[in-house]
Amino acid sequence: MLDATDSRAGEQGPIPGRSRSAFHVLSLLNGWSLFVVGMLSLGISAYAGGWAGVIVSMALILHGTLEIVLSKRSVADNLKSCSRRMAFNQIGLATSLSLYFAYQMSVLEPDVLIASLLESPLYDALLMYPEDLRLKLLDGLPKMLGVFYIVVAAVAWIFCGGTALYYWIQGR
Repeated sequence: MLDATDSRAGEQGPIPGRSRSAFHVLSLLNGWSLFVVGMLSLGISAYAGGWAGVIVSMALILHGTLEIVLSKRSVADNLKSCSRRMAFNQIGLATSLSLYFAYQMSVLEPDVLIASLLESPLYDALLMYPEDLRLKLLDGLPKMLGVFYIVVAAVAWIFCGGTALYYWIQGR
């Protein structure tokens, strides 16, 4: 005979206590990490006067704060609803980072990059290479930096997508 504490037929029961506890700890750690990195980045960007950095820092703070609030709410409220919102928050985080990297790629000025490499101490390091390799490095620097931003955006999507998938699964 079924009593009030049994799961209804066809519905999945609640996440076991240990799994739910791990979910809560990991999501709080993720949220606080985003918040702290965002605050540090905001201070550096504000000091340097980089508005794009300030905007992405505020986005990190927002995503971290939302993660913290939803993590705490998932303990007291509906885990399914909160974990799905947290999954969408991770996709939003990956999107925010990708937009920032795309902006950084669009404002790359090859002449400024090459000029910065021609100043000491970077130029002193370049002098260790043969002249033909040094010229190839200088010519290819803007492309290498663009590829770097693409790789970093892909890594952000992989990690944020993995975290979103973990959150989504926990809310099933």
